[in-house]
Amino acid sequence: MPELPEVETVRRSLEPHLRGHVISACEIRPPGFNHKAPPELLRAALGKKILAVRRRGKYLILDLSDEKNLIMHLGMSGRLSLGEDGAHARFILRAGPASVVFQDPRRFGRVGCALPPLGPEPLSGEFTVEHLRRTLSRSRASVKSILMDQSVVAGIGNIYATEALYLAKIRPNRPGRRVSREECARLHAAIRRTLTLAVKSGGSTLEDESFLDPRGRPGGFQKFVNVYGRKIGRACGHDLRATPKPLAGRTSLYCPLCQK
Repeated sequence: MPELPEVETVRRSLEPHLRGHVISACEIRPPGFNHKAPPELLRAALGKKILAVRRRGKYLILDLSDEKNLIMHLGMSGRLSLGEDGAHARFILRAGPASVVFQDPRRFGRVGCALPPLGPEPLSGEFTVEHLRRTLSRSRASVKSILMDQSVVAGIGNIYATEALYLAKIRPNRPGRRVSREECARLHAAIRRTLTLAVKSGGSTLEDESFLDPRGRPGGFQKFVNVYGRKIGRACGHDLRATPKPLAGRTSLYCPLCQK
C-alpha cells in the first residue's frame, strides 16, 4: 500500500497540472471501486476550480472553490497517472489540459471518501518525541503496530515502520511500554530520517512495480532499504528473521543481532 512518501510524490507530480484549473469531467468507470464514491459528490465537483492539491497521511486532497474537497485513497494497488488509460481505470478526472486516471487492479482505492481521525504528520512539528513517548508508554501493543496506527501518526505503513525500527535498533514486536525514553528519542529521529530520504527519493518501487508516479517513473528509496523485502540486512550483513506472528497484519522482518 502506498505510504506517506509515495502519496507525497504523487501530490508533487499532480499539483502543477491541476492547481488553478476547473474540473470538466469526473466519472467512475464500471465496475468501479469496492468502495463506491457518492455520485452526488462527483457531480458537485464539476465546474469547480482546484485551489490546492494537499496530502494528509496517505490521503490525497483536492481543495475546491466551493470550500469543499475531493479526497482520494490509493488503497492496496491504486495508481494515479497523467493521460494514461487502461483495463484497470476506475476513475477519470479532467481539469484544464490534464487528464488524471485512477488505475486500481484490486479495486480497494477510494474517491470521495472522508478523512478518518489521523495523528500528527511525522515530518511536522506536531510529531514530537514527547507525543511518541506518551503514546508508546500507555500501550502493550507492539511498537510496530503502534507506528502503523494512523490515529497515532499519519502516513507510516509497513515499509517505513520496518526501516525506522531497524535504524533505531528496536525489535518490531517489543511492547510499546517497554521502549525507554532514550530509545524513543532514537526512534523519533529514525522515523524522520527514513521518511525524509524516502520523500526525496520519490518513494519506493519494489519488484512488482506497484508504485509508479503519475508520469510512470519509479521511486528510488528501494536502493536504501536495509530490511524490508531482504534476507540479509543491507547495512549490517546479518541474516534477518520474521517475527513469530504478523504485526498489524503484516510480516515483520528484523535483525536479531542489531535490534533488541
